[in-house]
Amino acid sequence: MNISPFIAENNPTMSALAPLNTVSSSPPEAARRFNYSRYATKKTMAQGLLDVALLMSNASQLKAIMDIGSRHNYYNVVFGIIICSIILQLITAILLLVLGTLKDETDSQQKTMNIVNNVITVLILLITVANVFITAFGVQYKKPEKLI
Repeated sequence: MNISPFIAENNPTMSALAPLNTVSSSPPEAARRFNYSRYATKKTMAQGLLDVALLMSNASQLKAIMDIGSRHNYYNVVFGIIICSIILQLITAILLLVLGTLKDETDSQQKTMNIVNNVITVLILLITVANVFITAFGVQYKKPEKLI
């Protein structure tokens, strides 16, 4: 005796469900409504916030290295790398703004956008390498000891 029709008739929530042994050929509702534009916007905003955090971190490291001064073994090297990282971040931010204003209606515009995008990718790689070196040389700020 099959009791599933009996359960479906007497339970309104069960009657709305599809049978368990059927396979749906269409994708789930959430997959059909995925908004790529919204995803890209959220991704860009998150990346921008991470860029701001990195810029703040570099500014903090710059302050620390300037407070330590020439007592740091690698003062000139670390100072130069931090300045380079900040400059590269500012250039990247400007290029991202330029890229956002470009239109891709013609082939030449698409080519320009691809070039700018590739330049941005290389700059981000250089920023990452610079920050690895900043971390490797270790900028650690210690409060000056009070003289009593």
